[in-house]
Amino acid sequence: MFGLFNRKKTEPEKTLESMIDDNRGFLDIIAPDSIEEQFDYIRLGGNYARTLCVSYFTNDVQANFLQNLHNIPHNVSIVHHIEPSASDDMIKSLNRAVIEYRSRLNEPGLRPMDEIRIKNDLSDAEILLDNLTSGRAEMFNEHMYVHIQASSKKELDEVTQIVKAHVSKTMKLLIPHYRMLPAFQTILPLRQNLVSDLTYRNFDTESLSSLFPFDECEIFSEKGIIKGKNLKTNSIIIVDHDELLNRNEVVIATSGGGKSTYLFGDMIRRWMQGTTIRVICPKGEFGDKAKQLGGEWVKVSPLNGNIINPFEIMHSLIPIDDNGEQAASSLLHQKISRLKTMFTLIYKDLKNKQVELSLLEKLLVELYADYGIHWETDFSSVPSTGFPCMEDLYRKIEHKMETDEQFKLLNGLYQVLYPYVEGSYAKCFNGHTNVDLSNDFIVFDISDLRDESDLQQVAMFNILTFMQDDALRDKTTITQIYVDEAHVLADPRNPLAMKFLSNMYKLIRSFQGGVTSATQQVGDFLSAVEGTRNYGEAVILNSISKLYLPMLREELNSIMEKTSENFSEEEQRLLIVNEEEKGKSAGRGVYVVGSKKVNIYVELTPEELRIWDKKWYERKFGKRGEQ
Repeated sequence: MFGLFNRKKTEPEKTLESMIDDNRGFLDIIAPDSIEEQFDYIRLGGNYARTLCVSYFTNDVQANFLQNLHNIPHNVSIVHHIEPSASDDMIKSLNRAVIEYRSRLNEPGLRPMDEIRIKNDLSDAEILLDNLTSGRAEMFNEHMYVHIQASSKKELDEVTQIVKAHVSKTMKLLIPHYRMLPAFQTILPLRQNLVSDLTYRNFDTESLSSLFPFDECEIFSEKGIIKGKNLKTNSIIIVDHDELLNRNEVVIATSGGGKSTYLFGDMIRRWMQGTTIRVICPKGEFGDKAKQLGGEWVKVSPLNGNIINPFEIMHSLIPIDDNGEQAASSLLHQKISRLKTMFTLIYKDLKNKQVELSLLEKLLVELYADYGIHWETDFSSVPSTGFPCMEDLYRKIEHKMETDEQFKLLNGLYQVLYPYVEGSYAKCFNGHTNVDLSNDFIVFDISDLRDESDLQQVAMFNILTFMQDDALRDKTTITQIYVDEAHVLADPRNPLAMKFLSNMYKLIRSFQGGVTSATQQVGDFLSAVEGTRNYGEAVILNSISKLYLPMLREELNSIMEKTSENFSEEEQRLLIVNEEEKGKSAGRGVYVVGSKKVNIYVELTPEELRIWDKKWYERKFGKRGEQ
C-alpha cells in the first residue's frame, strides 16, 4: 500500500518534436535565416546545396571503391539508407538466373567473349546463391546519396562536376529535379528516405561492406593541437598529444620547405594550452617572436655574457630507463658523465683515450669536493654560485700538471680549454649560471656561434643537458623541448652528443615531457653511428609523430634506406622537390602519427603569421603587420 505513494512517474516518450521544443533556442541560432528551393539546388542562408541520388552501381564492386569520393577536398558528404531485405525473392531470382546462364552456355555458335561474360555471371550467381541458402549472407536494400555544399552557385556546379567525374566508372548520379527539399531532408539524420524511388540496389553482406571506407585518411581528435590541413579532404588535422604513447616528434625538410614555420606554429599552440616551451635556436628565428609573446629570449654569445654553467647540478629527479632502473646512481655521477662527453666535443682527441678520461674524472670528483659536493649531496638548497666553473677546472689541471707527472697527459685538454676560460668563448662558458628559468617560454639563441661549428655543437649540448634537467624537476609540468637544426649534434667521429639526444627521447616521456627535433640536413642527422646503432634513426623511431616536408630525392632515399619509414609513389611525388620549385611546395608534406599517415599542408593563422613574418602577412592579407 505504501508503494502507492512512492510510485515513479512515467517519463514521457522522447519524440523529435519534443526535442526540437526543448532546444528551440539553440536551433534558432544555428538555423539558416532563409531557405530557397530551386529546381536543381537549394539555398540555405548563404550556403548552396545539392543532393545527388545514386541511381546505378556497376556490377564489379570492389572493396573501398568509394575512396576517391571520400577524399575529395570539398564539402561532400555520402549518406546511406540501408534496410534489411528478405532473401526468398532473391533466391528464387538467382535460381532462374543460374538455369538461364547454364542453358545459354550450351547454345551453338556462342562467341568466345559472350561465353566468358556468361561464365563470370554464372559464377557470381552461384556464389551468392550458395551464401544465401547456407545462411552465410543476408540481403539489404541500399539507397545512397551524395550531398554537396558550397558558398556560391558557381562553386556548387564546379564541385558537382568533380564528383561526377570521380565516380563516372562505378556509378550513375541523378539530380532529383524539383525535389531538392525532400532530397535535403533525406540526408539529415531524421531516418526519412523521401526520394527512395530514385535510388535502389540490392546488396549482400559482403558487397555492402565495400561501401564503407576502411582506409585511414584523417587524423582528427576532439581536442589537441592543430597541425595543419589535410591535403586530400581539406579537413583540419588535430592531434591530442595527451592520448599518444609519447610527445616526441621529428621534423625533416630541406631548406625552405616550411620547417621553421611549422615549429613556430606548433610551439605557440602548445604554449597556449599550458605547455612549458624550451627552444634551442641555432638560426636566430624564434627569439624575438617569443619576446613579443612575453617569453624570454636568451642570446648565448661571446659578447653578452649569458652563461649556463656546465658544472651546475640542477636539483632534478633521476629518470628511469627502459629497464625500469635509474639512469644514474646519483646526480653527481650523471653530471660527471655528461661533462666527460662535453669535453670530448671540445677536445676531439680525448674521446678514445681512456687514461686521460680517467684522470679527468678524478679531477672532477676533487673539484666538486672542493665545493663540498659529494655523491650523496642534496642539491635542493645549493645555489648557482655553489658550484665550480670552467676556470676552476682549468686552474686545477694547471696545478696538477705542475705537481704530479701523470697529469701532464691532460696538457692537450688544458691548451684547448684556454678560449673557454680566458679567450673569446669565456663569456659563454666561464662563470655561474645567470639565466632566469621562471618563464614558461624560453628561446636559447645560439645564432652568434654559427660561424664556429665546433663551438655551436658544444653550446647546444650544454643547453640541452640543462633543458633536460629543467624538464625533469617534477612530473606535474608538461615541457616540450624544441631542438632546431638537430644535425649540429651529429658527428660521425663522435656520436656521443647525438646519443644523448636519443636517450633524452626515451627518458623525458616518463615526466610528461617531449622533444621535437628538426633538421634540414638528413645525411648529417643520420651520420652519428656507434657500432650497429644509428642515433639519428633512433630519434626518428622514438618519435610517435613525424612530419616530412619537401626534400631532395637523395634525402628521401636516405630516410627510406636507413630507417623503417616507407612512402608510396604518390607520397614521394609530394615530397621530392627541385630547387626551382621550393616556393611552390613549401609547407606540403606527409604527417605520420603512429600507424596513421596523411598528406598535410602547414599553415599559420593570420595572427600567428603576423608575428612570424609581417611582410608575408601584408602580402597575403593586404594589411599592415602592426595592426
